[in-house]
Amino acid sequence: MLETRKINVLNRFDIGGNNRFVLIAGPCVIETEEMTMHVARTLKEICLELGIHLIFKSSFDKANRSSVKSPRGVGLERGLQILKNVKTELDLPIITDVHETWQCAEVAKVADMLQIPAFLSRQTDLLVAAAKTGKIVNVKKGQFMAPWDMKNVVDKLCDAGNENILLCERGSSFGYNNLVVDMTGLVEMRNYGFPIVFDATHSVQKPGGQGTSTGGNREMVPYLMRAALAVGVDAIFAEVHPDPDHAFSDGPNQIYLSDIKEILQQAIAIDNITKDIKNQESRAKNQEVGTFDYQLPTTDYRLPTNIKLFLTDVDGVLTDAGMYYSEAGDEMKKFNAHDGMGLQLMREKGIKAGIITSENTNMVERRFLKLKLDYLFQGKREGGKLASVKEICEKEDISLAEVAYIGDDVNCFELLSSVGLAACPADALEAIKNIPGIIQMNKKGGEGCVREFVEMILSKIPK
Repeated sequence: MLETRKINVLNRFDIGGNNRFVLIAGPCVIETEEMTMHVARTLKEICLELGIHLIFKSSFDKANRSSVKSPRGVGLERGLQILKNVKTELDLPIITDVHETWQCAEVAKVADMLQIPAFLSRQTDLLVAAAKTGKIVNVKKGQFMAPWDMKNVVDKLCDAGNENILLCERGSSFGYNNLVVDMTGLVEMRNYGFPIVFDATHSVQKPGGQGTSTGGNREMVPYLMRAALAVGVDAIFAEVHPDPDHAFSDGPNQIYLSDIKEILQQAIAIDNITKDIKNQESRAKNQEVGTFDYQLPTTDYRLPTNIKLFLTDVDGVLTDAGMYYSEAGDEMKKFNAHDGMGLQLMREKGIKAGIITSENTNMVERRFLKLKLDYLFQGKREGGKLASVKEICEKEDISLAEVAYIGDDVNCFELLSSVGLAACPADALEAIKNIPGIIQMNKKGGEGCVREFVEMILSKIPK
């Protein structure tokens, strides 16, 4: 099956290109700020633990309700303010629906991606207006459209100057209160070269099935999700709610927030199998032409040669993560001399090097000074590591794509997911090992994993 192009999200991660699936999730419609923040925070915690990139989704308005009496949401102004709070307080990318052309520019001030609802997927003016914002546009295939009909949608967006496109499958039907998902359609749409999203919750809808509202069957969501991942998709769309049976919209097909972790764990297992099959095909092609790289069995990674900044974590990377204390109660750490030499070799090649850690200790500062490195950031937690590296990049006039970083624990997740070259020790947490594209070293933390990573990079730099 064709490997799609990569669509970059905020210089943090890519959708497509045989990476781990990205999750687009949240409650169907914004009901209250408290509930919205609760769902977003819980989803972020789960995704960090499982090593999945999350884009938060909720709608400020549901304009295509079955009944005129059905609740539609909090409206544009209040809805965008709540989504902005999610974005700033939780540092999550945001996607939301647009229904009319005039909404696109306003929504783009907050949202990082715009979504075209299925019933509006053929509306040329709306597609063009969304495309002209420059944001990523996720288009849900209309229930009345064949997969190959999406070629015209792609052409409209491209003609408007925007190729940051996602194509979303959400089932097909016109009437009779039911939807059918044709898994071969996922393959058909993938042929256009853009990442494919599978909407697992709307695909189990029964449109108008309850007379004045839509019915559904959430029990079927995990089955369809796993089937789509087995075919090969780049993102999963799922609506999640703490109490779906009392949700404003689409309650019967929304997933219970309490169930989403287990469902995602199953999804990862299927995704790993599918992506590894494609990697096996890729490796076979490389052997045919006599090429070689450092690709691991579960990644689609190619080592870049444009690294300008090398950074490392401390505990569990430069050390074995052990905490040693003297009789006087002084804390000690054991560093590996080979790692220190590796950092110096990196600097000799003109690549700046540094340490970035959540801890704040004098011994790390002494190690930094002894190695004569370029940067030291200590005490960085909850996203601070990424912010610190962005600060360095701005000073050095480089991009995150030119940064290499090795880390081992969940507080490294965002930074590892954002840099151009990410690695972890052999004994890193599973959530870190599952980051798409990360390179897993053969050595453990404190046993030379940094030197191993350095040698890999230096081997690709022209003599």
